[in-house]
Amino acid sequence: MSYRSRLHRALIGTCTVALLAGSGLLAAPAQATSTQAPATVRTLREAPAEREVASFYSNYYDAVLEQQSEGKNTFDIRKEYLDPKLDEALNVWAEEHKVDPVLRRGEPIKSWELDYKGDADGFSTLVLTEHWQDDAPDTKVLYTVNVSTNVIVGLTDAPA
Repeated sequence: MSYRSRLHRALIGTCTVALLAGSGLLAAPAQATSTQAPATVRTLREAPAEREVASFYSNYYDAVLEQQSEGKNTFDIRKEYLDPKLDEALNVWAEEHKVDPVLRRGEPIKSWELDYKGDADGFSTLVLTEHWQDDAPDTKVLYTVNVSTNVIVGLTDAPA
């Protein structure tokens, strides 16, 4: 199965679960309920930097799957949200590592969540955690957003 086919199937499955859960059609019997959050839940505050990273990642992943609502590809999405120096650095990273520089792997994600870490010196720091279909260890990616411009200026592997 090709990379894009796996991503496409993963996204369809995730969206189906989200739609069914949100509409109440995916209701479990009382004894089967769990305290765990559904796989599609993302943690978001209402800070502009968080909305920017969430919007970037959602649009980027849709572009990877060739399902972006405006027909944009990953390069278009990166140019829209990222600082040009960061975009160039991601090109170099992708060439060195031979995988997608934003997703950090070539596999479909199961879900993702965003965790705001704070603001300092005009920048917001957030960690985006990717949960994988194959149950591989989570990937944590550190995002840095310029507070005054809402432009993503940093995207690196999060420190362990």
